[in-house]
Amino acid sequence: MGSGRRGDGMSLDLRWSTDIVTFFNPEYWDMPAEQAYSEWERKVDEDPHRFFDKMLDGAAEAQLSGIELAPAPGGWVNALRAYGTATAFKKELDRRGLVLSSSYVLPIALKAVVDAPDAKSRAVALNRLHEETAQHAEFLREVGCQTMITSTVPRAEFSETAGVEASADSFAKPADPDLMGSIADVLEGAGKIASESGVHLAIHTDAYSLASRVEDIDTLMSITDPNLVKLCIDAGHIALDGSDAVSVVRKHALRAPILHWKDCAAHLPPHKLSGTPMERHDVMIKSFRVMGEKGIVDWRKWTMTLKEQQWSGWGVAEIDMSVDPIREIREGIEYYDSELSQN
Repeated sequence: MGSGRRGDGMSLDLRWSTDIVTFFNPEYWDMPAEQAYSEWERKVDEDPHRFFDKMLDGAAEAQLSGIELAPAPGGWVNALRAYGTATAFKKELDRRGLVLSSSYVLPIALKAVVDAPDAKSRAVALNRLHEETAQHAEFLREVGCQTMITSTVPRAEFSETAGVEASADSFAKPADPDLMGSIADVLEGAGKIASESGVHLAIHTDAYSLASRVEDIDTLMSITDPNLVKLCIDAGHIALDGSDAVSVVRKHALRAPILHWKDCAAHLPPHKLSGTPMERHDVMIKSFRVMGEKGIVDWRKWTMTLKEQQWSGWGVAEIDMSVDPIREIREGIEYYDSELSQN
């Protein structure tokens, strides 16, 4: 499985997981390829047990050690709905030889805090964020998972009109320091809530966010408490935004309990993305690639950098909405085993 003893100079102390968004392609479920995401969500919501069972079975078939819960409909709320209790969900993982490596939640509640128009609205939104974080963290504690993942917010505004580009300059200019400071404060507050259940809050390096470019990640890490705010470094997202994933792991790997090992075909300028969030996401995922030789991430430098720092943790081998998820998960891990693990 590509794991090794920490600090032996040859291999990483690494366990493999996948984000179950890898299983979200409707064709994998014998549904029409053109099916809307909202319809996929509706069907999972109607019978989460059936869908979760198959995704957990798929992770076990791919010979993984763990899974990462995904955005809705594959998040912790539906895992709880599927099995009734956190304890019952853990038993389903246990009997398949899996553990919960991590759990991702979209930053919807966080963005509501940042976008609040006045102090009263902000207080209400902050209270909601803290309540949701506490509930999520308690679920993770009961399952035995220590890492909750979320994201920041876009560094500039996308065009919501399909086919109409946003301003390239707005994405190219430095991040607003006031916004960065506000985000840092909110993340630390949520991190403190999560820590009360023994859970780390890790920030996913979403492309085009306040945590995808080297300089922005440097800033965010410098103004947040390392005990409260960790990183989830996603090589593919960083590369998609035109930044350097190797530089990020060189500087911040030891603050990252979990890394997403996926690639992308080429830099995709953010101002060219337009439409609704799901329309933009559909374009983005066409650029993602399985870890290997088909993308632009320098995996040899990435792996060597991690070895030099004696990093250990979870590797997430994932590719959003794969038509053939088990094969693609194995393809990435086998590339690591054959080309990277002993180099």
